[in-house]
Amino acid sequence: MDTPLRSVQRAMQLLEALGRAPQPMPLHALSEELGLGKATVRRFLLTLQGLGYVDRDARGAYRLTERIWALCRAGNRADEVRSALRDLSREASVAASLSRLDGTDVVYLYREPPGVVAGVPLAAGARLPAHATAIGKVLLAHLSAEQLRALYPSGRLDACTERTITEQTILLGALQEIRRQGWALSDGELEEGLCAAAVPVYGTDGSLLCALNASASGGSRAREAFATDIVPALLRYAKRFSDLLGSAQG
Repeated sequence: MDTPLRSVQRAMQLLEALGRAPQPMPLHALSEELGLGKATVRRFLLTLQGLGYVDRDARGAYRLTERIWALCRAGNRADEVRSALRDLSREASVAASLSRLDGTDVVYLYREPPGVVAGVPLAAGARLPAHATAIGKVLLAHLSAEQLRALYPSGRLDACTERTITEQTILLGALQEIRRQGWALSDGELEEGLCAAAVPVYGTDGSLLCALNASASGGSRAREAFATDIVPALLRYAKRFSDLLGSAQG
């Protein structure tokens, strides 16, 4: 009778641990969670890193890459998700996207239509600084103050434009307001003339799945229009994506 391979089981347990973690995990934390020696965990990490499923950040902590998320999404209603994004884009005359948080960046899962923002081609795997984007701020708002301070230990944040929030204390105050109202805005904080709004997308169990974003550039939409017109549309579509992504995960 065939027997399960222990190495495969451990590799999957390692990926699951990284998938559950809200932030990249250092080697010692993974070793403790899995009950395995550091040398053993390091070998698994090196193998998974070589395959492109795990990445190591500047602080030496490990995280899942977009490749593993793309693998999880394959066949899990990806066409329906893109169709819903296109519907939102046409209805509201915006670019629409879904992203998740990875450290201090937002990582794009889907975007309709494709485009370039702040010199970055936005497609699956693209990264932008979370603190300068509406979608990033709505995701950061789900972290505790302690987690935020750990993400930005210097207390300073890089400026993308003159409107970018560059002080940790100011960001904490903005995130508190975002948590209260349930949505976020960004007006020229990432790129001059770019306005965006974002809302969280929750699973059926109330857990945060990702965030939904709508953006328009060139001064075609004022900040007030995003708050009054676009946010209600985002909230409606967030329920649609919750149903799609929740069933895809189930």
